[in-house]
Amino acid sequence: PNFAASECRLEDADQVMTIVRDFGPDVIVHLAAQAGVRYSLENPRAYLDSNIVGSFNILEAAREVGVDHLLMASTSSVYGANDVMPFQETEKTETPLTFYAATKKANEAMAHSYAHLWNIPTTMFRFFTVYGPWGRPDMALFKFVDAMLDGRPIDIYNHGEMYRDFTYVDDLVRGIRLLIDAVPV
Repeated sequence: PNFAASECRLEDADQVMTIVRDFGPDVIVHLAAQAGVRYSLENPRAYLDSNIVGSFNILEAAREVGVDHLLMASTSSVYGANDVMPFQETEKTETPLTFYAATKKANEAMAHSYAHLWNIPTTMFRFFTVYGPWGRPDMALFKFVDAMLDGRPIDIYNHGEMYRDFTYVDDLVRGIRLLIDAVPV
């Protein structure tokens, strides 16, 4: 079908279902979400609508068309209050510290149930601070560069006592592409 991604709202179940039915994909890679920890404090409704309702609509569409593989984005934020470092996929994620993380943890639980109930092979990704071209302007990299170019001081959180892993977008895309063909059994 001929449509622009900007024309589709994940919260619109009928629209999502129509697009998926018309296209008839074998694989769905669901990366859309309302991202960002800080904005979830200001506008939690945006996270509920996009991350919960929108992802539910994707799950329903995947179920209806019977995709061979569903791949969905989560976040490293689901590790929440977990203090075991470095994070490992096997660590518990029952203590999200932000509403954003809670919505992504809910997505993981919903996807797990759909995989079980409807036999949908599903892979979840827990991304760590993705950066690169076309990145979000609220990310530290862009904020730091903007402030430095404008002669303003950079904002430092947690008194500078913070460490982060970053993932370059091209590495992430390469990994997703390889995982499309690695259908879980």
